[in-house]
Amino acid sequence: MKKFFNINLIVLSLAIFLTSCDKTEGPLFTDTTDKISFFSSTTSLSMEGGSVSIPLGRVSSANSASYTLSLTASGVGYTDVFKMAGPVVFAPGEAKAYAKVNYGDLSLINPSALSVTAIANNDVQVGLAFPISVNISDADISYGNKKKIDVLASSLLEFEDIGNVDINSTEGWAGEEVNAKAQKGKGSNVYKIVSPFGAGSFAFMVQSDGKTILCPNQVIAIDPTYGPVSMTNVKGTMVGKVATLNVGAYTVSAGSFGGGVEVIELP
Repeated sequence: MKKFFNINLIVLSLAIFLTSCDKTEGPLFTDTTDKISFFSSTTSLSMEGGSVSIPLGRVSSANSASYTLSLTASGVGYTDVFKMAGPVVFAPGEAKAYAKVNYGDLSLINPSALSVTAIANNDVQVGLAFPISVNISDADISYGNKKKIDVLASSLLEFEDIGNVDINSTEGWAGEEVNAKAQKGKGSNVYKIVSPFGAGSFAFMVQSDGKTILCPNQVIAIDPTYGPVSMTNVKGTMVGKVATLNVGAYTVSAGSFGGGVEVIELP
């Protein structure tokens, strides 16, 4: 009798186990439709050759497929300069492709950041950054569910010579008029003045309104007693070809020489 009871118990336990195996926790996905998703929600990309490329993947790679994505941005005029190059195309067997975004004249918009970094030979490296977003439609999003990617597109500018400039520094650092070489960033309204005071070059940008100048703090000279001199808290305006930089202070490690004005007449 005891043996019979044990056999029945084993059969009952096996029935319960098989029943529990038939039940799947959560939804059971049976949709094999080819859909896509970004690999991340944010990324930083370098701008080269007039475009940036953003990777994304798809569920099935059996057939060729194409998808139309959209571009959005909060910056004024960004969607006039940044545009999708066309649909994303997957060839048969490809599970990964790239959404290509082309960009045009960057001088028409204001970057979210202008960085100026000192490098060798009294030169500076200038970078611009532009935030945009690329979006997948609800109908095409896969279970990865990354339907939007925020992209910080950044560019290191190339400069070309535009001639020499006269700088009225009588109320500025030099205390006299100075002549120096000027350069302009390709595809931008960024200007570089090459080592006008015998030390660091400096750069500034005319914003898209054609009037307001953005000029980060930069080292422009070396004082024989106090060392590097930084042009700080600059507020500038552009009228025609004349840039007026109202310098809040010429600062050194020990303090400040006070403010001044640099008037630059561009070619």
